[in-house]
Amino acid sequence: RGISISSTALSFAYKGFTLNLLDTPGHADFSEDTYRTVSAADNAVMLIDSAKGLEPQTRKLFEVCRLNGLPIFTFCNKMDRPSLEP
Repeated sequence: RGISISSTALSFAYKGFTLNLLDTPGHADFSEDTYRTVSAADNAVMLIDSAKGLEPQTRKLFEVCRLNGLPIFTFCNKMDRPSLEP
């Protein structure tokens, strides 16, 4: 299916800074790993699957980020699907 089942870290340099990207599972079965990772983050990037819409697990993760005071950048992908309205 192509889903993440554990968190992964990637570090890289950008304009004199070191950026750390933390990829976490979005699936509800692996949410504890995601919540632990959120506690170490400075901000969050939420990727919404437009074909599926806003799922309950995503709503819960938005709330966890809000409670941790994390700024959230939200992106919607799969908007090019023929059945979706722009």
